[in-house]
Parts: sequence; C-alpha cells; structure tokens
Amino acid sequence: MKDILKLINDNAILASLITLMISTIIQIIFRASDRKYNDKKDRVKENRREYENKAEMLIDNNMEDDGTIPCIRLFMTDFDAHVSKEEVIFNYRKDILNSKKYKHLIFYIKNIGKADINQLDICVTNQKHHMLCQIDSLKTVVKNNVVNYSYCFDRKIMKGKAIKIDIAYLEDSKIFHLASSELSLLFRDSYNNLYQQPFFIGQKNLYEPYKIKEKDYRIYVTVDTALECFKNPWMW
Repeated sequence: MKDILKLINDNAILASLITLMISTIIQIIFRASDRKYNDKKDRVKENRREYENKAEMLIDNNMEDDGTIPCIRLFMTDFDAHVSKEEVIFNYRKDILNSKKYKHLIFYIKNIGKADINQLDICVTNQKHHMLCQIDSLKTVVKNNVVNYSYCFDRKIMKGKAIKIDIAYLEDSKIFHLASSELSLLFRDSYNNLYQQPFFIGQKNLYEPYKIKEKDYRIYVTVDTALECFKNPWMW
C-alpha cells in the first residue's frame, strides 16, 4: 500500500487521473440519485394531478329522465350455500323468480368528476351472503345453483352524464347492512386508474372514491376467491 501511495505521489499525471476518475464516479452517483428523486417527485405530482381530476359518481334522484339515460337492471338477494363433493352449491328462495313480489330501489347516478369513466362494475361487498346479477340472467343463475357478484357496464360514462340503476329484490330478503355498504362501484377512468366508491343502497348514499389495485378489483368481480372461502371457511 505504501508503495502504491508513493507511486501516486511521484507521478502527478497518474494522481490527476485517479482524482478525475473518483470525481466522475461521485458525480455519476449524485446525478443518478437526483434523477431518481426527481422521477419520484414527478410521479407524485402526476398522481396528485390525476386524483384531483378523477371521475366521481353522485346520487341525484332529482334529475329529469328524458328516456335517454342508460338503465342498468339488476337483482340482489341473499342465499344459502353448502359444499358437496368439492363443489359449492348455492340455494335460493323458491319464489325468487316471481317478479310480482319484487320491490325496487332506483338510483340516478351522475358522473360529477373531471374525467370520463371507461368501465363501471357494480359489486356486492358481502360475498358470503349476497348475490347480484343482471335481472335477465337471474333465471340462469338460479337454475344452475351458481353465484354472481357483479355486473359490468362497459359503456363510457362521460363527464356530466348519468346512468339509472334499478335494483330488484324480494321484500323479506336480507340485503341491507347497518354499518357498512351493501355494494361498491368500481370504475376505471380515462387515466386508466381504478377507483372504488362504497354504495350504501339502504341509506341512499355514495362515499367518495379512492384508488384500488388490480388485485382488489379482481376479488370483487370474480367468484374464485369466494369459492375457495366456502370450501375453506376459515379463510373468510
């Protein structure tokens, strides 16, 4: 080591080259660090800008319906389920297909945000006890003893535009919650971000939207996780 230091001290050019190399390495490290910090800062700014300009749904049952507002017709109910030979069987009320017994909850919901909605999913929050499907699909769901938890409205909801949601149910069904939302609105906005809005159908209220991840979205719109929970009740 002493010989190396002596060699450097005796050779001014070599010393200058080593000093320059060390200085260059330090500059590269600091520049990379600054770039990483600036990139993170830019991402935070962009996320904030997108959130401030997000879409948002609001219940407005005072609006006039001129017949052009898209109507989503759904059915919601509770059920019993049991496992037979590794298959989950869902049992529904005997009078579930008797439309004369249906009650209806009707909501006009408007996009009051600053972004369009490219896709909207309406989902139940209690997959252990509740089913939701398009009313035209109800007979198929019941006949096959299967379950459905969501409905996808794949038409764009522009800023300032509205949809109508008509939820049919049997009067004695247990679909209402006391302290939590019965449904959730999941939507993908024009920035391709996913948001969730808790939808309290009993209280006729919508909470503010918040961002969710793709994996959370998949749990709501598919039955796979719930089926595993029915087969392994400790997973609930």
